[in-house]
Amino acid sequence: MSVPLRHISVMMDSKQGAELPGLILMETAEHVEVLASFGSHDEGMDLLVEIKFMDGKTIDDIPPESAITVHHVHESYGSSSIATIHTTGPIMRLFTTTTGCWLSRPTWLNRVDGFRITISGTPTGVRTYRKALSELVPGALNMRISPTHPGAAGGGPNMSNRRKEVVDTAYSMGYYDTPRRCSQRELAERLNIRQATVAEHLQRAERDLIEFYINRRK
Repeated sequence: MSVPLRHISVMMDSKQGAELPGLILMETAEHVEVLASFGSHDEGMDLLVEIKFMDGKTIDDIPPESAITVHHVHESYGSSSIATIHTTGPIMRLFTTTTGCWLSRPTWLNRVDGFRITISGTPTGVRTYRKALSELVPGALNMRISPTHPGAAGGGPNMSNRRKEVVDTAYSMGYYDTPRRCSQRELAERLNIRQATVAEHLQRAERDLIEFYINRRK
């Protein structure tokens, strides 16, 4: 029997989020949109994002106080960049301590409109995250709750059946959980393939995901 999923989108204005380090990013950027999440580790989240910078600003101008570390810039065009980042702000850290939920789209930070985050997961996981978020951010939060996915992903990259099997098995066995509940060796044993093959499939799946979102912008 499948577990029903729940999804909430939370909006907060710049006044509510004034104490959050991510808002400091608005000194540099006009809009930051999460394209994909690579999971949580090291008390934060690895994300693929698109950043539209203010005039004269670039990715090198991101303030260190924003709790964002840029791992890699995949593409820059005009005033925008697509990059993989690691963020350790308190809202993202909640995903490392709350089970049964994950970050979804649409999630974005906008200089004018504030912050929107979408959380998906089991009813218990989403409820737990929502309670923790309410304790973290002052004032009433504008929440929209849906039993179905609110929006969003717009498809995904094409992968071979074997690669999908590896990624799906990794997800179901808790490879992307924090802390991880299985190793690549255990995945290899379950799938009856070499550990090096598992590592290659997971690495290429991440590359395919990045390329998919970059190509959508062209």
